Amino acid sequence: MKYLLPIIVLLLLKPDFMWAQSQPLPQLPAFPQDTVPAEIVVTGGDDSIQVSAKLRPLRQIAGAPAAFYTYFWELGDGTFSFSKIPELHYKDTGTYQLRLYATNNYDDGKAPPTKPRAIKVKKPVKAGIWASNFFRSNGNIEMKINRNPKPGEDFVALIGYRNITGDVGPGSLVLFYNERQFDRACFGITEKRNYAGMDSSSMDVLLAQLEGDNNEMLFARGPAAGTGNTPNSAAKALLQNMQQVYNGHTVMKFNTVQQAQEQFLFVTMHTLPEMIADTNAVVSMTAILVPDNPSLQPEAYTLEMPVVASHDPNRMQLKKRRINYRLMGKKKELTYKVQFQNTGKGPAKKVAIGIAVPRQLNTETVAINDMSPVCIACDSAYNTQSCIDTVRTKDSLYFVFRNIYLPGMQQDGVSDPDSTKGFISYTIRFKKKPKKIPFSSSAAIIFDKNEPIYTNRATAKFIKGISPAIVAGYTFSPDKGDYTLKGPLQLGAVLAPFAPSRPYFQVEAYAGLLEEEAQAGGFTRDKRDTTVDGQAYMISGRSNVTTVTKSSFQMVPLHFRYNITRWLGVGAGALAQVNISTKTTTEEKAYLSDFQQPAVILKTVTSTVAENTAWFASLNAAAFADIQAGSVKAGPALGLRYIRQVTGNTPNRFFVYAIYRL
Repeated sequence: MKYLLPIIVLLLLKPDFMWAQSQPLPQLPAFPQDTVPAEIVVTGGDDSIQVSAKLRPLRQIAGAPAAFYTYFWELGDGTFSFSKIPELHYKDTGTYQLRLYATNNYDDGKAPPTKPRAIKVKKPVKAGIWASNFFRSNGNIEMKINRNPKPGEDFVALIGYRNITGDVGPGSLVLFYNERQFDRACFGITEKRNYAGMDSSSMDVLLAQLEGDNNEMLFARGPAAGTGNTPNSAAKALLQNMQQVYNGHTVMKFNTVQQAQEQFLFVTMHTLPEMIADTNAVVSMTAILVPDNPSLQPEAYTLEMPVVASHDPNRMQLKKRRINYRLMGKKKELTYKVQFQNTGKGPAKKVAIGIAVPRQLNTETVAINDMSPVCIACDSAYNTQSCIDTVRTKDSLYFVFRNIYLPGMQQDGVSDPDSTKGFISYTIRFKKKPKKIPFSSSAAIIFDKNEPIYTNRATAKFIKGISPAIVAGYTFSPDKGDYTLKGPLQLGAVLAPFAPSRPYFQVEAYAGLLEEEAQAGGFTRDKRDTTVDGQAYMISGRSNVTTVTKSSFQMVPLHFRYNITRWLGVGAGALAQVNISTKTTTEEKAYLSDFQQPAVILKTVTSTVAENTAWFASLNAAAFADIQAGSVKAGPALGLRYIRQVTGNTPNRFFVYAIYRL
């Protein structure tokens, strides 16, 4: 009992934090899971089978339109669907591997991973006939992707090929990817799937086959046909040209395709995380169909894809966004493309696109290249006809599609997502040659009377480029009161960015510079006689001169510059000068005259009294300020540099020079 009272007091005085330790910790919200694959649900009976998916809840990006999923189903028999709940039409029994690639639009997470699910079909499904609705042109090959490439994410390249005329026969499909213009790889092929008996091949085998077929054709036609201008030589040249454009390729052999039949190759590609830092870039892939029949021409299809940071069907892109400033002129054209998609529950009758135009560009030069849906200009259309209006102001553009029918993705009866999409492609020129500074543009898209949807910013950048230059000049030293140009001509080389409009660094080097400095030792009278070449003279006097000759290398590792205008630039930096060799020569001169006329010098005799050479005798450092006038970005200019010594005994000096930048 004697301990009971202290225990009660201790409990009463116990701090709050000690009580809190006995309480349960609050439950933190679970971290969103992006790695959970979709759950594929199969419903229906033998005559009608449908599939759907259970996906993780969407996480809305603030300020963006309502988030939604888009779907791409690979159904395991060579067919596919972009519907949310597709129907299956299997012609044969068996086990099929279903794959779903769901894309999270306006969602801040990752796309759900794909996990195949096997489905067993006990008897053929005869509910309907499947139609691909894939080909949009009149060619035998096309390509489509299920979503734009996003670093770190997979996408499927769907390559379709067919035989329109019935004479294609067997051949090869070649997919080229990873453009050489980028300094890193963009994609890697994860898997290739086909359902028509295709086999893997190689470029060497294909080129050897084309070479053999070409020789056979020339031999069959005789010497008169030996021009080499055959379909197979065209195919070989096309493939070799593509190898210069792309780093990666894959080759697949296919069997004969019946007329009006369509076959598909599914290629899963992984977008490498480090592919391109700038998600405004546009990359491409090219698929080529090469028939085995040597009399048929190859067919190529190039697909351009914007690199995205998030999936957004409404985008603005700039083709060839990296501009060579050295080669461009005022008439340089830029090609922009604005893509839009109606993601609503009903059709859109009007689509308005407002574009903020950078001040460097001239809106009066705008020309429409292509559009979808295709419309005529409103100024030549009747009252209710589908048309497009183009309105230009000084700093903006407006394209307005009127009286159109653009279905909504969530609209009943819409199964083809391409029917809900549109675009406008246009070219525009510069007002004048701009400053070498990146500029960007963006668009706002309004469907009917809904709130505007804002696109990404399409940024144009200039290729940095290197500008070499040559320099020649002289120095003078005001510290010695000598304002005359001294020494031999000094020559140097410069490396800098080409025509910069922002502050920049450049490096300079000067080699083989010779500096001479002579010091006279005074004149002394000497009336002794001497004999030179057998003739007697009187020595009227003597003098000595010490000459110092320096051979040096000068390096400017740090030179910070800024071009104030096209005609005036300033800079500051530091330099280091190594005296490679310093030669000191002392010479004595004797002045000879006649005994009768000592004031008249008849001859001068020079002799070397001392000579010494020192190697790498000194290292001098200096700071400088610099100004240039003339064509300071590219071309000739004059410069003046004040050099203030930090180390060594060299006097402060000015360097006046001429420079020519290439």
